[in-house]
Amino acid sequence: MSEENSIERIEYELTTLIRKAVFRDQSERKIGILERSAYLLMRKLDEHGPSRLKELAEAFQLDISTLSRQASALEAKEFIQRFSDPSDGRVSVFDLTEVGKEKLVIDSRMRLEWYEDLLEGWSNEEKKVFGELLVRMNGAFDE
Repeated sequence: MSEENSIERIEYELTTLIRKAVFRDQSERKIGILERSAYLLMRKLDEHGPSRLKELAEAFQLDISTLSRQASALEAKEFIQRFSDPSDGRVSVFDLTEVGKEKLVIDSRMRLEWYEDLLEGWSNEEKKVFGELLVRMNGAFDE
């Protein structure tokens, strides 16, 4: 397969994958209990700890207003909490609540089980390589 054909195949397959993922996330068959945006925001807080809104918006490449709406919705559900930054009281910092941590654990487990079923016929090596390639591809988007 030529490089041009390989790029064309990657473009088509990624476009198809994104469409299918968005459809599933918005359907009654969605994976987990959290919306995708909520899941990602909560995962980020779980992995990196308390974060400023600006840092989160930059990490997700979103407008601060968009991320602020997402954070407010999670705050209303008591999944995350807002407090003043100890180093600068004018700045808000967000972190997971205990309820948020519990919901994230449940959601993560559901998502992992779904992907385990989806990739059941794949060898460990194929899953490892695919994971590495996805990390590399996501990194390329950040460059």
